[in-house]
Amino acid sequence: MLASSLPELHDDHAQKVDNYLHQFNLSDKTLMDLSVRFRREMDKGLCRDTNPTATVKMLPTFVRSTPDGTEQGEFLALDLGGSNFRVLLVKVKGNGEQKVEMESQIYDIPELVMRGSGSE
Repeated sequence: MLASSLPELHDDHAQKVDNYLHQFNLSDKTLMDLSVRFRREMDKGLCRDTNPTATVKMLPTFVRSTPDGTEQGEFLALDLGGSNFRVLLVKVKGNGEQKVEMESQIYDIPELVMRGSGSE
């Protein structure tokens, strides 16, 4: 008896999911409007004068361009998170080798530093 009602149960669940998700269907016009508004808020978040009142807080990046394959040398990446400090050394070989080597180390941030006053 239960086996014969499974297709109906599946169809019923699928219909409920479709009905729920229907409200998330957005027109192209609405998506474009959201995109413009989001971009405007990101610009506000990047500007020194409007950052305090921006709904999207942004931090400036110091990345000036994307890699083009001609890069070579050693690059250091530092990531200071909430509980870890990650250090990554990336060695990029030139001369058409296009070889990349990476070394990394993760350091725990002590609780006293994490919850300290900041002035120390």
